[in-house]
Amino acid sequence: MNKKRGFTLIELIVAILFFGIASASIGIFYASNSRRIVESEKSARMEVVSQRAYETCRGELMRRKYDAGGNYEGLVFDSVWGKCNQGDIIFTINDTINGIHYNSEIVIDSFQFDKTEAASKDGVKGYSSGSRIWATLKTKNLSFGDSVKMQTIFSHHR
Repeated sequence: MNKKRGFTLIELIVAILFFGIASASIGIFYASNSRRIVESEKSARMEVVSQRAYETCRGELMRRKYDAGGNYEGLVFDSVWGKCNQGDIIFTINDTINGIHYNSEIVIDSFQFDKTEAASKDGVKGYSSGSRIWATLKTKNLSFGDSVKMQTIFSHHR
């Protein structure tokens, strides 16, 4: 009786082929998920940069303006109505996160003016709280060329 222990050549080839196919499918799955993670991170960074640009612009629009004598003239928001038109860029900011450069611009789409008279503050009348600036926020990733556009509204309030 000849009792040889071990694998035959065919069994060995089948096992190598099976492990090769399993390894390749795991590798493809890992590469696909890695790409999705990178894209998700890039998208999240763009959202953060866009949100930061929006908040900075909103803060600037709601800042009070004073004349040379220190008298209250109104909000910066009020001056946008008199100086800007549809299509004008009212805000631009460059930002960097982890060495990646971004540029954000806010472009006026339209104005919605509420003609009801606003309450006066220190004798100065401004636009009522129903007035709005409709705008498009454009953020571009200067390192990779990706971009995102969002519609936004700046609402006047006191």
